[in-house]
Amino acid sequence: MKVEVENLDRVRKNVEVILDEEKISEIREGIYAELKKHAKVKGFRPGKVPRSVLQSFYKDYVDEETKRKMVEETMGDALSETHVEPLSEPRIEFLEEKHGYKMECEVEPEFDLPAYVGIEAEVEKGRVTEEDVTKRLEAMREMHAQLVAKEGAETVAKGDFVIVRYEGFHNGKPVKDVKSDSYPIDLGDSHVMPEFEAGLMGAKIGEEREIELKFGDDYPDKDIAGKPILMKVEVKEIKEKKRPEVNDEFAKDLGFENTDVMKEEVKKGLEKEQESKEKSLVTEQIADYLLKQTDVPVPARLLQKRVEALVEDARARMKTGALAGEAERSFNAALQKEYEPEAAKRLKMGMILARIAQKEGITVEEGEVDERVRKIAEETKRSYDYIKDFYEKYGLRENLKQNLLEEKAVGFLVEKAAVKEKA
Repeated sequence: MKVEVENLDRVRKNVEVILDEEKISEIREGIYAELKKHAKVKGFRPGKVPRSVLQSFYKDYVDEETKRKMVEETMGDALSETHVEPLSEPRIEFLEEKHGYKMECEVEPEFDLPAYVGIEAEVEKGRVTEEDVTKRLEAMREMHAQLVAKEGAETVAKGDFVIVRYEGFHNGKPVKDVKSDSYPIDLGDSHVMPEFEAGLMGAKIGEEREIELKFGDDYPDKDIAGKPILMKVEVKEIKEKKRPEVNDEFAKDLGFENTDVMKEEVKKGLEKEQESKEKSLVTEQIADYLLKQTDVPVPARLLQKRVEALVEDARARMKTGALAGEAERSFNAALQKEYEPEAAKRLKMGMILARIAQKEGITVEEGEVDERVRKIAEETKRSYDYIKDFYEKYGLRENLKQNLLEEKAVGFLVEKAAVKEKA
């Protein structure tokens, strides 16, 4: 086997593999031997079909199978011999006048790292105040509030929590799915349409009102977007939120010893959030610096593969389902255009961090990967063995290891950064 490498550009190499006649003959003979065992040709018993007949009936199959086996049996050795490590599946082209093929391989580019120790970053140092603690406690009270019937309430007022029955009509006809027999509304919430809230003010329990609403053209529900809708609404219940008092009983309900301990733990939690926020800002500035200072070309097919994965994930989250023809192409094209810059940024940053990790001797042990798998299992409430098998079955363990390596490299850069406080 003769192997030659040609550099096409900074991210592509051509690996040409030429096989001798003996190897080609060995591959073909093996294919014909298998064919003879299993081929079914009218007039011949299994295993007794003459070679000439097999050549006549299965020539195209043998030619294609020979090409497949040429690559299957020699690609690994060819790449190992040339020290070429493809980042994506090589593009194969068979040679017409020679017994062989060439592989266009996308590889990690060579690039120079900028000075990365002591990268300057600036953050606004936050201080957790008593006011911050009070706000968090108020949020906790809101979270644990109970809805109770509002005593003495005869009519709907600002701040009430009402249960209504409603149905929407357009041009006198009911609108599909714009209907509910028991719908909760928190009056005063910013998400409630002002016209809808105003239309309910002063309504009594059992009273039905008609409220005219105009939904914007960009409203998610296309059946009512841009249309005037008449809402027939009946108030069924008027409730209020009963928030717990901040006292020892409330603290104990949340698992704290007493109020003082709860406030101290809340403060610690806020300080940890602030620290995490500051670290995130430093990380962003480090990434911006490295991306601006490092010339890293991105392999085209690898980028396309990453963009397609992001598009697929986005569509799954949007639950778009199947689209037809041109709509499918246009939608995918729009998503690809949106996600391509971010995908390119991630790929560049991944290569930079991997190079820094290599230079600094940063590594990830298998035990650390196991520990991350264990953490994922806990967070997803799945068994460790289930998550472990899942990652191994779908070849995701190496990706997890790479993520951990990048996290370690980022941690190193943050620790070595020159962070100063904003004036």
